[in-house]
Amino acid sequence: MFDPWVFPGVAALLLRAGFALYIAGISRSKNTISGLFRVSIEIAIGILMFWAFGAAIRDGSWGELFNPRGDNALFIAATYLVGPAIVAGAALERSRTIVCIAAALVMPGLLTPVVWKLLHCRWILQTGFVDEAGAVYTHFSSGIAAAVVAIALGPRLGKYNRDGSTNAVPGHNLPLVAAGVFLLLVMWIPYVAGYAEIQSRAALNAVLAASAALLAACIYCELNFGRQDVLLVYSGLMGGLVSITAGADRIAPWGAVVTGAVAGMIVPWIVVRIDLVWKIDDPAGGITVHGIAGILSAIAVSVLAPGSLGDRASRLGGALLALLVVGVLTLAVSCAVFLTLRATTGIRVREADEIDGLDLSQFDLNAYPDFQQITIKSYHLREM
Repeated sequence: MFDPWVFPGVAALLLRAGFALYIAGISRSKNTISGLFRVSIEIAIGILMFWAFGAAIRDGSWGELFNPRGDNALFIAATYLVGPAIVAGAALERSRTIVCIAAALVMPGLLTPVVWKLLHCRWILQTGFVDEAGAVYTHFSSGIAAAVVAIALGPRLGKYNRDGSTNAVPGHNLPLVAAGVFLLLVMWIPYVAGYAEIQSRAALNAVLAASAALLAACIYCELNFGRQDVLLVYSGLMGGLVSITAGADRIAPWGAVVTGAVAGMIVPWIVVRIDLVWKIDDPAGGITVHGIAGILSAIAVSVLAPGSLGDRASRLGGALLALLVVGVLTLAVSCAVFLTLRATTGIRVREADEIDGLDLSQFDLNAYPDFQQITIKSYHLREM
């Protein structure tokens, strides 16, 4: 008999395929192979870490070390791989591979199961707050970790000028970005439905939120720039998907539209502020798309789910408490891990390697050999 959990598990793994396409396209061509390789190694390490430790921590049974139980184990493990992908997007084009390895070791194997456990403690549950598919324990937490990594690494070479101005560093393949976004959109439906009690409503709300977010992001771009910025529009769409994650089956369809529309306006606005005002170089926009939209999701399910005014106030208090606890814990763990690595092994590649691209320096390959550069720009920076 076909196991009904196989499809959600495969769909959750395909989320990583969407992230892979998005990361590859948003990178410059000289870093394409590096990004794809890191996605591959994160999947392998993350799955093994959840199998070995994460499932036991999440379920509170040390008898499950190296032996996770439950038909949905693959599904949960695959959804926990979202965190390392967000960190990888923030570390694009200038980090050593150790950054992504550390994220894959710590997040599925320790951090995400621990924060999930915290959100299911009595003092959170009694408020009525819910986070079914991980808006707080996966997306918000990963956004915090991505911010720590991006700040610890510093910006890419040439991103910011001494006079405070900012240079755009466009990715090399927008069709790949679009393909990744569309795959994420489709696979988000079984992802949120897999955690929901009313799966049909969760699926509908995911599509409604994404649609409203995309249109709202288009309006934002038109009002602010007089034209469409496709990457900002896609950021809004993905923010809309995250914004419905906490309780996709608990909000009425009109609430999903409102939530998505708010995300579609807020996410592009903060993406621009992070890049131009706060000078944090996050190439994939994960800090905002997942971190900020995760906050919005927690607030939305608290306010828009059915209940009395007192119920909504209680849920909102629980959401704020959950965000505080998860934020502090994630910040502490992320700083301990990534700042320790920066002080010991180092987390940033050499300037010469960053100029040439990580594909050449780490793999001696080019993703597009027919267009391979003839000269190496950084020859004068290398040791003879």
